Amino acid sequence: MKEMRLAGINDMHSANAWLPGYIADYNRRFAVAPKDTADAHLAYSGTAEELARTLSVQVTRTLSKNLSCQYENQLLQIETTGAGLGLRGAKVTVHEHFDGRCELLWKKRKLTYSMMEKPRRQASVADSKTINARVDKVVTQRNTEQKPTPNHPWRDMPIGKPANDGWCATL
Repeated sequence: MKEMRLAGINDMHSANAWLPGYIADYNRRFAVAPKDTADAHLAYSGTAEELARTLSVQVTRTLSKNLSCQYENQLLQIETTGAGLGLRGAKVTVHEHFDGRCELLWKKRKLTYSMMEKPRRQASVADSKTINARVDKVVTQRNTEQKPTPNHPWRDMPIGKPANDGWCATL
């Protein structure tokens, strides 16, 4: 940005025209030739599915006794054909892919699940006795103002007569 400001560039078209020359100058000043010119990249030997799992966002969750866990305000319920008792308390990994789909894996095995909206908690309904008690508490807090002690300095100030500082206290 500073280089562009020094060159007097203030719009996108002139910035696009200026950029190739800046990149060439930058590479001329800071580029370092490699010691070995051979390509060090290795071909990925896994499948495209494994690569997608590697590049996904991975979060570990623990399954509850009813084989469910929470993720992103959603309830993920595992669907099993048998009892599924071995999965209780198991650590599962939620893989969120960049295309938006999610996978649930346990020991590198894909689990089938259903996604449900997490139920919202409702506030408990208060009866009239509780409401009246709360209102009475608030009213008493408002009515019990904090009064100064009997020996507080403002009580010694004569009302209607000038104080030592030149001000007059009135009711």
